[in-house]
Amino acid sequence: MSSETTQQRSGPPASAPRSFSGRLRLIGPGIVLALASVGASDMITTMNSGAEYGLALIWVFTVGILLKFVLSDAVSRLQMSGDRMLLSHFTRFGGRLFPGLLLVAELLVGLFFGAGVVAVATNILQAIFPVLPFWPTAVVVLASAAILVGIGRYGIVEKAMMGFGIIMFLGIIALAISVFQGQDAQDVAAATIVPVFPEGSIITVMSLIGGVGGATGILAYSFWIREKSWRSADWKPVVRLDLLISYGLVFVFAVAMSAVGAFILYGQGFTIADNDALFAIAESLVGSIGEVGRLIFLLSFLAVVYTSVLGGFSGIAYVTADAIRVLRRYPHQDEPRFEMSATSVEFRVVLIYLSVATLVIMGLGKPVTLVLVYAAISAFILPVLALALLVILNRSSVPQSLRNSWWSNVLLAVCLGLFGFLAVLQVIESVSGFVG
Repeated sequence: MSSETTQQRSGPPASAPRSFSGRLRLIGPGIVLALASVGASDMITTMNSGAEYGLALIWVFTVGILLKFVLSDAVSRLQMSGDRMLLSHFTRFGGRLFPGLLLVAELLVGLFFGAGVVAVATNILQAIFPVLPFWPTAVVVLASAAILVGIGRYGIVEKAMMGFGIIMFLGIIALAISVFQGQDAQDVAAATIVPVFPEGSIITVMSLIGGVGGATGILAYSFWIREKSWRSADWKPVVRLDLLISYGLVFVFAVAMSAVGAFILYGQGFTIADNDALFAIAESLVGSIGEVGRLIFLLSFLAVVYTSVLGGFSGIAYVTADAIRVLRRYPHQDEPRFEMSATSVEFRVVLIYLSVATLVIMGLGKPVTLVLVYAAISAFILPVLALALLVILNRSSVPQSLRNSWWSNVLLAVCLGLFGFLAVLQVIESVSGFVG
């Protein structure tokens, strides 16, 4: 282990603080998780929900956020149950099988992830500063993220994410408040505030439940708390507070974006199909709340996407590198000399892979076949994760305070059923794409 990594991990206190204020001062990985988990696709999903149903489907996002909290909490408890990396724990559940499947899924995720988010971030910068050329700007966006993550110090990424997070959440809250003006907006709120279950839309509702937050972020959270040295059961209250704040922020984001969609688009039959439609909304805001409203929207949009770049690169690099480490070193992967960190060779290699893949896919476009394969494989990460957590966290080898409670078991079983169903739907859609 490098001296830099050792110094980084010597920062947190040796034991967990007992006071609320002491715990609050240490939060950070949850902020990174929240910002990494929401992106442009979540803006489209939540705003479309508002445009079609007003505020009536906020309960759907609430259920989805609750289930992601349950998964994140279980992953963190598993991480704290012993001084092993996350995927080392999963070798008890099928040996190399889970790390192998996860490596394939993460390599496919990494192949397409960077191209999408870097291109969108570049387009937003061009909308704010029209003189910027596309490719040089895209290279700067990519290089800045790769350098911040590649320095090898998690604390730098956390501080950068918090800075952009302040811009993002202040922006979307200000935007939601600003569009809630006049009798029309108040009428929409009053007419749609009661929760509903749209008739004949069970698949749509279940997809919305599964759509807020991502699998890679949930897995990566275990590495981020490990970098903070939250490694034992006495840190569980700190982690719980960190996660509550994390998913509270995701909830605020979902509600604010639903409100914006409801107060601007409800009843107009307008559907946000892609990122271009988000830019059209930015332009439409000029007529309702002025140029300042457009700028707030674009800056918030930029913060959403750029934090996805940073958090996504960090999360994918940790998870993929650990999968490589376990597959290479199994069954000796837990020896101290093989411990994975952001300064490891595997981490740096994955980061290079992400950077090169971003430029290549941006230049070639997204190959349809690979996109369908990626979607089908990655859809199974959450149900397999839920199953593994149900098995491992009920074993006697796990400290009593970190084992599943009855409610954890019930909710993890719900996660398994729901995300398993959604995975099957994704496979059907992917197969239809092949056939079509």
